[in-house]
Amino acid sequence: MSQKSYTGTCLCNAVTYRIDLPDSTTPKVILCHCINCKRYTGSGFSANIAVPKTSLHWTKGQPKLYVDKSERGAGVPRMFCADCGTPFTSEPSGQDEVIIIKTGTLDDPYRDECGELAMEIWCVRKDKWVDQMKDESITRLDKSMG
Repeated sequence: MSQKSYTGTCLCNAVTYRIDLPDSTTPKVILCHCINCKRYTGSGFSANIAVPKTSLHWTKGQPKLYVDKSERGAGVPRMFCADCGTPFTSEPSGQDEVIIIKTGTLDDPYRDECGELAMEIWCVRKDKWVDQMKDESITRLDKSMG
C-alpha cells in the first residue's frame, strides 16, 4: 500500500513530526469549540485532524505532556513544545487508537491538502463571532496591518 507523509513543526522548530497515512486517505478538518481547546490554542476554536496514533512519528525533539480534564471529567492528554508552547496534539477519551493533530502545526504544503471541513464539535460553546467570519462586509487583508 502506497503512503503519503505529512510533516509539521512548532514555532521554534525544536520539535518536528511526520504523519504517515495511506495515499487514499485525505484527513478532514474538525473544529472543536470546547473551553479547554480554546484555552489550549488561545483561539476561538481548535482546528484539527484525527489520525491513527500509529501514524504519528516525532522526528526531532520530544513534546511535553500535560493532562487536563474534559468537561465530562475525563483526562485529556495534550502534547506541546516545552520551549515555545506550540500545541501539537490532544487525545480524546474513549478513542485509544486516535490522536488529534492541530492543523496549524502542519507545514505549509500539507495544510491545504487536509480536505474540507468535516465536523464541528462542542458547538454549544461556539463563540458568537465565529459564524460572522462568512460575512462579506468584514475587512480582509492578505498580510498583517503593520
